[in-house]
Amino acid sequence: MSGAYHSSLAFRYRLDRMIRAVVMRVMGWLTPGTTERRVDLLREDVKTILLVRGIFRMGDSILATPAIPLFRENFPTARIDFVGPVLSKALFKDLPLDHHYDVYRSFPKVLWTYVAPLKRIRSGSYDLAVDVSGSNSAMGACIVGFSGARFCGGLRGKCDRWFNLRFPRPAEKNKYGNLSELIGSMGLKTKGVFPTLILSSKEKKQGHSRLQTIVGGGGGPVVGIFVGGRKTRGKRWRKENFIEIASRLRTEKIRPIIFVGPEEKELIGYFEEVLRERIPVVFEPNLREFASLVAACDLFVACDSGPVHLACALRVRTVAICLQRNFDRWGPPVSLGRIVYGKSGVSAKDAIDACCCELWTLRSDDAPRKLVNA
Repeated sequence: MSGAYHSSLAFRYRLDRMIRAVVMRVMGWLTPGTTERRVDLLREDVKTILLVRGIFRMGDSILATPAIPLFRENFPTARIDFVGPVLSKALFKDLPLDHHYDVYRSFPKVLWTYVAPLKRIRSGSYDLAVDVSGSNSAMGACIVGFSGARFCGGLRGKCDRWFNLRFPRPAEKNKYGNLSELIGSMGLKTKGVFPTLILSSKEKKQGHSRLQTIVGGGGGPVVGIFVGGRKTRGKRWRKENFIEIASRLRTEKIRPIIFVGPEEKELIGYFEEVLRERIPVVFEPNLREFASLVAACDLFVACDSGPVHLACALRVRTVAICLQRNFDRWGPPVSLGRIVYGKSGVSAKDAIDACCCELWTLRSDDAPRKLVNA
């Protein structure tokens, strides 16, 4: 059943990509290329702004959040709207946005998802539309171009035919910093801003209460362990490693909790069987409720994945297990998390040692925070 399930997902993913490719081609026909311009945006009458992140993963949406306060600071009275997946609408709640346009990835909604939103976007008479992916996103570039905004901005590259404002690729490789640099290259005021998610006091209180009920009493720090990661990108760790981490932490008077995401739902039975109620296993599909549980943890552990960025955006200290060498691009800065990487792989012991260092740091506040090399 698991093989059939993954085959079905793979088929739907390929179909989605084919449909999006057709949509982008049609949009390309409808939106001719533009001539590059040079303008001082702060001197222009910019009253309406459209920010676009045409990528559908949780982590990509979270990494786009710095654009929202930075554009708001530069244009405090402007209407600022965002185009992104449905999950970003939930994530961006209470950030200074005026409207969120939902676009879908899954079949069959992908067949009509772009028609109505694009029609509304086109009629929005935007002064400025910007692809804030920090990369050359074909879908993001198409939407920016199709918006019909007076100024359409994005990075120079293979997708810049829709931009009349073209900016150089940021020298900063890390995704936690390059968006701020991109906004600076637009001639706007900028500063270092990390991804941020805002939970209400009620959400925080409910998350803390629920987490304490799940892990039980007895004191000791709570460590959330997310067991997911994209298989297709080589980011999925062996499930036995997570068992070893959780079991070892428990012997150290630490309260671990296993989190399972939608893409790893078939692993719930395995973890429940092996752990036999000694360590709780939680599947929480509601994104904000999941965030409230993560926010209540003292430490969060996961492979390079969306929940790593979610924890960092909630300012929960994070141990990011990176199985690929591109941690310099996607890994959190040392002020938010600790990266664990090894050229020959990462063992459970490497991750456990990193957790112990972080927990000691939380107690002493002066322990060193650095890259752990296996």
